[in-house]
Amino acid sequence: MSRDARNVLLLGFLAVVLLVVGFYFLLLGPLLSRLNEADQQRDTQEAQLAQVQQEVAELEEVRRNSPEIERQLLELSKRIPTQPEIPTLVVQMEEIARSSNVSQLSIEPGTPGPPPGGGDFSVVPVTLTFRGTYDDMQNFLLQTRNLVRLVTVTNLSYCRTELLGTEAACPVEAGEEGAVGEGTVVDPTIEADLLVEIQAEVYYQPTDVPDGTAPVAPAAPETTTAAPEAE
Repeated sequence: MSRDARNVLLLGFLAVVLLVVGFYFLLLGPLLSRLNEADQQRDTQEAQLAQVQQEVAELEEVRRNSPEIERQLLELSKRIPTQPEIPTLVVQMEEIARSSNVSQLSIEPGTPGPPPGGGDFSVVPVTLTFRGTYDDMQNFLLQTRNLVRLVTVTNLSYCRTELLGTEAACPVEAGEEGAVGEGTVVDPTIEADLLVEIQAEVYYQPTDVPDGTAPVAPAAPETTTAAPEAE
């Protein structure tokens, strides 16, 4: 093959290479870039669509459950009066004490205030103390839970009355049931007389307070002690 023929072939090869390079940078490169951007945009849209579908499913679940939620809110609102109504609560607790066979019931309301997490209602702390057996205490708690008015028990402690005045801690936390003192165990099945202390909360929601505003609570009533039962 002559020198001229080789030069022609070399020039032809270079021309083909230049055409391929030019095609890639001028046509194929931008096309691939647009395809990549389109893929990324599609992935983003699919993620957004999945999020919207999840939100729609959650809203649909809320819509299906809204009658039950409204019923629960209505029942709850019935259990939260618009005034503290501590005297009424005292009467109800005294009735529970009589039906539960507990004695020496003492009811000490605390100072009303807004809830720790905020809200348009007020919380009234109440301390209840009485004497009775373990079964009497359980009966008292059950009836308290079933009151028309919402009462939340935040802490419960008790001890056997014969240990009063000793070095044993009294009352004992309910979570430490059985541990009255070192080497001493309380058996709930034994009908021992217990001194019980209950920390509870009651609530009220004034109707003249704007939503989201914690109402200013009135002063706490004085301590009320039920008359001791006749022996």
